[in-house]
Amino acid sequence: MKIMLTGHKGFIGSHLLNRLTKHGSVVGFDIVDDVKQNLLTCEFKEDFDLIIHLAGKSGVRESIDDPASYWENNVEASKRLFERYSNTRILYASSSSAYEPDLNPYAASKYCVEEAAARHPNTLGMRFHTVYSSTPRKGMFLQKLFDNELEYVTNHYRDFIHIDDLCDAIELCINSKYFGDTIDIGTGCPIKITELADLPIKMHTPHERQWTCANMEKLKRLGFKPKHSLKYMLTSRDKDNIVVLHDKTER
Repeated sequence: MKIMLTGHKGFIGSHLLNRLTKHGSVVGFDIVDDVKQNLLTCEFKEDFDLIIHLAGKSGVRESIDDPASYWENNVEASKRLFERYSNTRILYASSSSAYEPDLNPYAASKYCVEEAAARHPNTLGMRFHTVYSSTPRKGMFLQKLFDNELEYVTNHYRDFIHIDDLCDAIELCINSKYFGDTIDIGTGCPIKITELADLPIKMHTPHERQWTCANMEKLKRLGFKPKHSLKYMLTSRDKDNIVVLHDKTER
């Protein structure tokens, strides 16, 4: 099987890349090092048996400052890919934010990607929830927590899923018969953010979802069960009462 993986140098894509090699040959597309791989302008000369589309812009707050780039890089780039490979099975990255697209441009872009994909029956939207690892992305909540950079916490609940569990779920989706739909990828067990750090609470966050919890019905049908839990990583606190997280597999 010949696979296209967009965003293969990103946080999720770089972890998934090695997994995909057992399914076939993988061709990576990522604009990080090669402008010729810009999905908005590149030539799609090759054909593929499967496409995993992870490329795009993420981040709620950044999208508020630059909504146009989120439209171009998330919506227009995805539409171009869907149209070129309309007869190819495409698993694409969506977000739990798409449940409330009115909150911010990032959420709106992911919702519009799903609407565009609905015109192509070979697609499957993967609604990722909050993905984490022991080496989280720079600027994200857990990275700031690890590095003692947080100034406050919010009163949100978030469904955290470990990157290894996320990759397991994507592999199950590859082998599934789900088409023309979306599937939540999380754990179904939200964690209250205020439990993770003893800091001042910021109550007013109008652009963010209050509660995220993956609907696990479809994923459980595929036999998915997460192996990691953020709660099992909560082992000690430092002198400022900030949670110190250690990666530990749930037994």
